[in-house]
Amino acid sequence: MSALLELIKETPPEDRKAVAEYLKPYLVTEKKEPVEHWVNIEELRPYTPGKKAKAWIQLYILDAYPETRKWSTNPHPGKGRSIKVNLPVARKWIEKHIDVIDWDKPMP
Repeated sequence: MSALLELIKETPPEDRKAVAEYLKPYLVTEKKEPVEHWVNIEELRPYTPGKKAKAWIQLYILDAYPETRKWSTNPHPGKGRSIKVNLPVARKWIEKHIDVIDWDKPMP
């Protein structure tokens, strides 16, 4: 292996680029988070400060901010249906808006 590395070091830069492209699929890369992972509100609760109740999340996040429709289903789906949220996107949105949301607001 070290002989191969020595050969690569001695090659011109344009050839090194070709070698890098050839070896790219074999190199270990960072694991990416999934873009979509739809879960119910219960699985979102641990990512909210104070682990808010499902009803609190529904009322003060999903109802209060219309942009949440991009990563959640209807906050009032009807009897027998659950609310789904795209967990990776929801987590990023909550982290971004953590200072905007009043986390101490009581339930009515």
